[in-house]
Amino acid sequence: MRQLTYTGPNTIEWLDVPEPKLQGLNEALVRPTIVARCDVDPLIIVGRSPMPPPIALGHEFVADVVEVGKDVQSVRPGQSVIVPFQVSCGSCAYCAGGATASCNAIAARSAYGFGAYSGDFGGALSDLVRVPFADAMLLELPDGVAPEAIASADNVPDAWRSVGPFLSDNVEAPVLIVGGGAVSIGLYAAGIAVAMGSPQVDYIDTNRERLDLA
Repeated sequence: MRQLTYTGPNTIEWLDVPEPKLQGLNEALVRPTIVARCDVDPLIIVGRSPMPPPIALGHEFVADVVEVGKDVQSVRPGQSVIVPFQVSCGSCAYCAGGATASCNAIAARSAYGFGAYSGDFGGALSDLVRVPFADAMLLELPDGVAPEAIASADNVPDAWRSVGPFLSDNVEAPVLIVGGGAVSIGLYAAGIAVAMGSPQVDYIDTNRERLDLA
């Protein structure tokens, strides 16, 4: 299958790699259909991340289910699903408490799109992706929300946690957002702050286009 891979600073290549196979009864294979660009992806491509190449790129995505293991009950082939970028079991104490990033059933930092640093689960810019713990990991797309928006399953939550919890406690608080390296997260955060009713949202950036969007 094809896999878009970061192979060195400023170099990405479509590589032919073996297709993933189911490795357990609770796993699924999915075919990515929409992949969002995270703010960290350009940093990886220019060599400004701590993760060494090769890295199969892409970790925010919507996909179609292709195959499921015998124990998978919540999804079936043909369904469109959102795939979290962090791999987690959904049933350990941490996952049960909502801290899926600290799942203790799998190696720390396990995720898509970050190479061997995160367990080398592959990336979303591939023909197929293997998903362990499919019942916990895969969610059918909700009605009424564009799949393109749903695919941004890392950047939008990052933006939310930057302003959402604080405005929930004090909706009248002013918000100051400094953009720059966080190319889209800052803009998402500004939109969230406005939508939540903050009376004053100031956005600072050096990029004219982003300032105009804000």
